[in-house]
Amino acid sequence: MRTRLHSLAVATVFATIAMAPHGVRAEDSERETPPEELKIAEVETIPNAAEEWMDYLQDLDRRYPDSGKVDLERFAAEEGEKVASLYCKAAGFDGPCAPEGKDGQARFAAIPASKGIVRANWWDWIWNHLFNVGVIPEREYCPAPYAWTEIYMDDEDRRNNNNRGGWLGVTGSNNNTAWRFCRLDLNASLAFRPLPLGGDQYDYAVLNMGIFCPSGARRIRRYHDNEDWNNANSSYGNIFPNVSTWPGNWHFFTCHFDGAASSWLGHMTGFPNIGMSYGVYAPQSMPWPYALAHGWVYQDDEDNWNNNSWSASPDLVMSGSSNTWRGLAKVK
Repeated sequence: MRTRLHSLAVATVFATIAMAPHGVRAEDSERETPPEELKIAEVETIPNAAEEWMDYLQDLDRRYPDSGKVDLERFAAEEGEKVASLYCKAAGFDGPCAPEGKDGQARFAAIPASKGIVRANWWDWIWNHLFNVGVIPEREYCPAPYAWTEIYMDDEDRRNNNNRGGWLGVTGSNNNTAWRFCRLDLNASLAFRPLPLGGDQYDYAVLNMGIFCPSGARRIRRYHDNEDWNNANSSYGNIFPNVSTWPGNWHFFTCHFDGAASSWLGHMTGFPNIGMSYGVYAPQSMPWPYALAHGWVYQDDEDNWNNNSWSASPDLVMSGSSNTWRGLAKVK
């Protein structure tokens, strides 16, 4: 099933500025596209396993609008195996999978049928994928117990119009984009809550790396239609629940905190100290002292048969229809 394009009512002047210097037009790129790539774009679909995973997460958010009220023991007993199985299938494994490597953070790998997984182990699996989030480090280092994670996006090849400015942390932006994060542990992740002041300028977002977002946040999916031809999308680390699908698409989840939103855990007066300098996705209008520096990244996504979409409005934090703009802010 092809994904429909959802247009955003929200627009940002930075996206327009980012496109202006190069004078690039999508129709010029399309005319130069080889017929072989056009054929790929025409038949592009989201695999059924990925659709099932997206549908499950959407249903989960509907059933648990405030993650702070989830009965974790009951959830793990009733749905733990389903969560793991659906994600493994969406990630392309024919059977169960689990993170392996140092501290279980390095990557997902298939579990041989001979080993199996006993039901008692699903609680551990769930606990390590519960409310985690990812933040943008300022340096190429994640202090223990945090884990380095990277989501690499192969952006449009022809007449590429990527752009960026200001504070980026360790984000890589040239003709392609490397989003780099520190995957936080449970305690640090739960320290992120809505800011106490209302208004879109007080919104922010972090990478969703758990089954749920922390209380007070709403999960938003950006379906990125990246370059179709010889796509080089890749990842490093435990990227759960994010998924990459053929021929070059990312299902990229963020936890979006609206300013003054209600939260079972209450509000935070400032961004938490987590033992490192870091940033988050945020509007360019987020004021000091919350935002210590601002930046932005503009991605030129696939030009042909573009299927970009948002599952919900990211307000002023992000924007874009066939291309994608994201605001960044250093907050510690």
